[in-house]
Amino acid sequence: MLNKNGIPLYMQLKEKLFEDIKTNYKVNDIIPAERNLEAQYKVSRITVRKAIEELERDNVVIKKQGRGTFVKEHKILYDANSLGSLTQRLSQQNHILTTKSISFEIIKGEHFVKDLLKCDTLLCIRRTKLLKDIPFAIMINYFDLETVPDIDKKLNLESLYSFLKKEYNIELYNAEETVEAKAATPLEAQKLNIDVNSPLLSMERLSFDKHNKAIEYSNVIIKADMYKHKIILSN
Repeated sequence: MLNKNGIPLYMQLKEKLFEDIKTNYKVNDIIPAERNLEAQYKVSRITVRKAIEELERDNVVIKKQGRGTFVKEHKILYDANSLGSLTQRLSQQNHILTTKSISFEIIKGEHFVKDLLKCDTLLCIRRTKLLKDIPFAIMINYFDLETVPDIDKKLNLESLYSFLKKEYNIELYNAEETVEAKAATPLEAQKLNIDVNSPLLSMERLSFDKHNKAIEYSNVIIKADMYKHKIILSN
């Protein structure tokens, strides 16, 4: 039952359906028919149709003639042709990532990133990112600990790269990046709220400053059903 609180009934229904879809449905699942929603929420067929039209406009669902209304695969398009963090690039498309969790680890033992950054002690930052309150990505960033002193006490911005430039005058000028498919491990599945072995995209990047010194190594792991990687090629 919806409330008479001044908010149009179709908008109230839209929000209820959206929350229900996030919680109980996966991509390509069919949602209840209009007549069933009409009975369930005790609203008119017009209200149901307007609510579904709003969800279609937001790319949450898609109506297929004669078949019903389905949860839509909504992938974020990431243009990888210029350097910048995932948070920065998506914010330019009005997609705001928020941080669900963050942890810091100092690594003094053997680690392959030490050879890449040519340092003795690594700082590893691990973050789980949400997109519209849905687990979206796991971000792992490695730095020479000496280049980012006390970052665990200072980091309070969503974009790590913007923070590095502002707080430590660290600016990245070029990078080498690889992208590969992988299956979710039990820990990744838990953090991203997906099944073990679900498809993921793993992006590994080694970034350099203007003197071509390796400054940062990162591994960003993203749910494959929410993401597309765009690269422009030229002759």
